[in-house]
Amino acid sequence: MSENQLSAVETELYDRQIRLWGIESQEKLRAANVLLINIRALGSEIAKNILLSGINSLTILDDGIVTEEEQEKNFLLSKDSKGKKIAEEVLLKAQALNPLVKIKADTDSPASKDPSYFKEFTIIVATCIKTDLLLKIDKVCRANNVKFIFGDVFGTFAYSVSDFQDHEYHEDQVQLAGKKRTHEGAEKTTVKVQGVVNYPELKKVLILPNTKQNADCIKKSKRRNELFFIMLSLIEFRNKKSRNPSLESKENDIKTLQDIKKDIFQLYQVDETKSKLDADIFEIVFGEAIPVCAVLGGVIAQEVIKAVSGKEVPINNVFLFDPITYDGKEETVGV
Repeated sequence: MSENQLSAVETELYDRQIRLWGIESQEKLRAANVLLINIRALGSEIAKNILLSGINSLTILDDGIVTEEEQEKNFLLSKDSKGKKIAEEVLLKAQALNPLVKIKADTDSPASKDPSYFKEFTIIVATCIKTDLLLKIDKVCRANNVKFIFGDVFGTFAYSVSDFQDHEYHEDQVQLAGKKRTHEGAEKTTVKVQGVVNYPELKKVLILPNTKQNADCIKKSKRRNELFFIMLSLIEFRNKKSRNPSLESKENDIKTLQDIKKDIFQLYQVDETKSKLDADIFEIVFGEAIPVCAVLGGVIAQEVIKAVSGKEVPINNVFLFDPITYDGKEETVGV
C-alpha cells in the first residue's frame, strides 16, 4: 500500500465522506500536511473540521498563553489550562477528534520562523496575524506551490481571504443524456467538469493606506461590497495597535477605526456620503462571537478541503460574513 493509499481502518472511518466526494479526493486529503497558525476561538473550529475530514497531519503554531477569556471560548481547552501554552493544551482534545491524524504543537512565535519553515506544508491556514507576516507567508507559498487561506472574527463580523494560486478543480455535473426518455423522464448522466481558478497574490488584495501599493485594480470595481473596506479597517487596526479592538478602550478604538475607514475610503475613492454601511457598525466588532466562529470555521475548513482535494469550485477569493444580516457574501478582489 502506498503512503497516500487509505488503510482499511481509514476507509471504514471516512466511509460517508468517500461517498460524498470520492476515494480520490479522500486520498489527497490523506496526504495533506496542514499548518494552522493560532488556535484561538476561530482556530479551534477550523482545527475540528479539518481533523474530521481525514488529513495526514496538523501542525499547530501558536506562542500564546491560555487566559481566562480564552478558556471560556475555546472548546479544545480544559479547566486547568490557564497559564499554560495554548498550542500544547489543545492537543489532547484535538487528538481525540481523530486519532488517525498526526498532530504537533509548535510554541514558537509565527513571526520568528524562517521562510523555509512554511514551504513544507500542503496548505497553511492563518488567523490573528498582521499584514506584514501574511504577505511574507504568501510569498513563500507562491514560490513553493503551497495553498494559503486566512481569516478572522471581530464580534459578529468575519471574513476569509484565499490564495490558491492557479487552482485546478473538477466537479460532477448532472446532464441530460441526449433526447432519449424513459417512463421516469429524460435519462441523466454525471460528467466530470474541469476548470481553473486564478488567484491574485495577497499584495494585490490587501492594499492599505500609507503603502506604495497601487489600488487601481481594486478601484475598477464600482460595485464592491463595502464590508470589504470594514475588513481592511480591522486589519489595519491590528497592524497599528498589535491587537484587536478591545471593550476596555471601546470609545477610543471606535474613533481609531473610523479614522482608518476614512483613509481607506479616500484611497479607494469611495464617497462616504453615499455609503450604505450602518453608522454604528464598529459597535459590533468587539470580541469573538462563538456562533460566528463556528460559521467561519466551517467555511474555511470547507475551502481547505476543496483546495487540497481539487473537488468543487472554491471561493475566489474573499468571503465576508455580514454582521447585520448574517449572510455570507463572496467577492473577487485584485483580479
